[in-house]
Amino acid sequence: MPSYPAYWHSSVLNWRTRLCLVGVSLLICASAAATDILILQSHDSPPYQQTLAGFQSGLANSNLNPVYQALALTHSSETEALSQLLHDYRPKLILTLGTQATRAALAHVKNTPIVAGLVLDTDELRSNANATGVGLTFSASLQWQWLRRLLPEARQIAVLYEPQQGLARFEALQKQAQAEGVSLIAAPAANAEDLPELMKKLPSQLDALWAVDSAVAFNPAAVRELLLYSFRNRVPLIGLSAQWVKAGALYALDWDYGDLGIQSADLAKDILLKGVLPTALPPLTPRKVRPVLNLKTAEHMKLKISGQWLSDISELIQ
Repeated sequence: MPSYPAYWHSSVLNWRTRLCLVGVSLLICASAAATDILILQSHDSPPYQQTLAGFQSGLANSNLNPVYQALALTHSSETEALSQLLHDYRPKLILTLGTQATRAALAHVKNTPIVAGLVLDTDELRSNANATGVGLTFSASLQWQWLRRLLPEARQIAVLYEPQQGLARFEALQKQAQAEGVSLIAAPAANAEDLPELMKKLPSQLDALWAVDSAVAFNPAAVRELLLYSFRNRVPLIGLSAQWVKAGALYALDWDYGDLGIQSADLAKDILLKGVLPTALPPLTPRKVRPVLNLKTAEHMKLKISGQWLSDISELIQ
């Protein structure tokens, strides 16, 4: 996700609270009978703003009367600011947005509850007793459902995934495939440098290349490599986000960031209002999905997309 200047817009904040952030300088927004919540963020791009707005809207009608402090952790050096802040400030809960912010919180905080958002890997949360959150990975059943809707004739599919963290996800998809007589070909890639050699070893007859999880996923050069392979071989690429689809992938399951924030708020309310321990709240998967489809790519690949599902597509690229 791209990085933007770290300024919050008051339009996304409710009337009870105001989040003040200029770089790493902190301003406390006072309120009576307040519940102090610390927000740590890796970026200030629109998805982060939308997720935060959803979180705040989810807490707006509760009895918590939240007061927010915020710290941007866009550079590793800013973790020192986090250490200094936590020396004197004792929030009731920490909301982290993004992998870098989440890892910084897990490293520095052992007692305060942490609710993490906008992270791909939720295994790190499960190994910390004070953490839970909402991951970005959709369930295997939902991913498989959309694959069969949009590519019902596909029988041989190469699946790109990160060798360690993505293995369990590949195995879950493989169970779905075996039940329907579909062959999934493992294509583990630990980094972008693995891709050229990996794609040389793929079968000549493929019905799709499916990126479900990968350490190379957000590397622009890697995405270009995959798209070139897709178009040269007329093998549709199933991407990881709307940006991939706009660049030429056939489709992707994108996120409703506002609802991700609301899901995080639900976890926060369970912790703060009901006294539920984070260990009793397993990390969640997104409950809403935004399918994005590129009709130009479908035409290039000579694919017929059933009109039955077009009404369920959130965004069509034409």
